[in-house]
Amino acid sequence: MGKMRRDASPWRPAQHSSGVLFSPFTFILASMNLSGSTPASAPDPASAPGPSTTASSPAIPSPTVSNPQARTHDLISRYYAAFNASDPAGMLEVLSDDVQHDINQGGSEMGKDAFRAFLAHMDTHYREQARDLTVMASSDGLRAAAEFVIHGEYLKTDEGLPPAKSQEYALPVGAFFEVHGGLITRVTNYYNLQDWTRQVGG
Repeated sequence: MGKMRRDASPWRPAQHSSGVLFSPFTFILASMNLSGSTPASAPDPASAPGPSTTASSPAIPSPTVSNPQARTHDLISRYYAAFNASDPAGMLEVLSDDVQHDINQGGSEMGKDAFRAFLAHMDTHYREQARDLTVMASSDGLRAAAEFVIHGEYLKTDEGLPPAKSQEYALPVGAFFEVHGGLITRVTNYYNLQDWTRQVGG
């Protein structure tokens, strides 16, 4: 995982880094309809006193439509689901064209094209899964964070890093996001590069 430049897309070690094993929260939409046919022996509901025999609870608004916090939680969960499915197109789909990617222990890259190249680099050198994922979002939906453990295999030697011998590693990762217009506009990942180097025998 690490590297002096790995970062956070989902999180990966490398000269860049990225950041679902996660367990996203589940929102339930419920709408009850208690109306039904009246038995022949029962009195006509229209003439019966009291409230109508037909009742329905108000529909619960979809959190992914009307609630900015829930909408952002869903967005970040989709990002990590795509990461765990080795689906770079799915990850890029939830990013803005001018996304800012802050690389772990490195600089920043701008734009979806740079992020696409980063993902291709990571897929060449590492195989990773984000596990034990927890996603958090601010009430206004503009900021989010994720905590997880990245489980990976070092497939091919990355420049400036120890030789790859299919070593396995597991590292805690923290990722931070900004969201605007329903898309992720910033991805920032943090992990311990020294720990990763130790685990792969560097």
